Amino acid sequence: MDQVAKALAEARRKATELASFPGEAPADLAAAYAIQDRTVAVSGRAVAGWKVAMILPPLRDALGADRLAGPIFADSVQEAGAEGGLQVPVYPGFAALECEFVLRLARPLDPSAAPFSPDSLADAVASLHAGVEIASSVVAGNGDAGPCPTVADLGNNGGAIVGPAIQGWQDKAPADMLSRMTVDGATVGEGSAAAVPGGPLAALAFLANLLAGRGIGLKAGDIVLTGQTNGVHRVKAGQSARAEFPGVMALDLTVTAKRPV
Repeated sequence: MDQVAKALAEARRKATELASFPGEAPADLAAAYAIQDRTVAVSGRAVAGWKVAMILPPLRDALGADRLAGPIFADSVQEAGAEGGLQVPVYPGFAALECEFVLRLARPLDPSAAPFSPDSLADAVASLHAGVEIASSVVAGNGDAGPCPTVADLGNNGGAIVGPAIQGWQDKAPADMLSRMTVDGATVGEGSAAAVPGGPLAALAFLANLLAGRGIGLKAGDIVLTGQTNGVHRVKAGQSARAEFPGVMALDLTVTAKRPV
């Protein structure tokens, strides 16, 4: 496990591609999260939040979960205004962009307080934002490898963009919080917050309970990417994209290659 974690962390540091998973791929989520935790420790990078994603229905029973999670490093988070443009750096193995709604926490969530429910976490949220997940991996083909290799490589997260806060989001129907993604001028996805089962608070409850089982707490100010709203849209360096949340944000994105750090 240490060798796998070191290989993943080093490939990310050097922004180099691994032709395949560096060692035996984890067979279950417990092994995958153990590699993830070790990779975070080896990297030495601060964690500023977490991403949550759905597991495809055919795999849920076998894996015993309907969602997965991965850390978001602080140095990969970008803040965005209501409009403008940003560069989006991606790793060479796999890259995609996803329109998501992003929670920012108002208070810590202590693992000892688990189990958490969506209702119990309503007062833990400071704000909900329009945002984008930069999904990216150093492992070639990891976007098609399944949940366990994805979890092991930090949930295939390469960064997050946090846009403007959505006022009065608690009183809005999920289907009314819309999103749209275009890549190189072509519309590739349209959707809404209704794509996330149970809404943002359900994603947060899943994450808080998962982390509590691993002895990890959430901090005030942490961000949570709650899940894609209109699809996972593959991109590569040199392409352009636009993430639109009507009435909230319209952001132009230029995809670039990650640089070594």
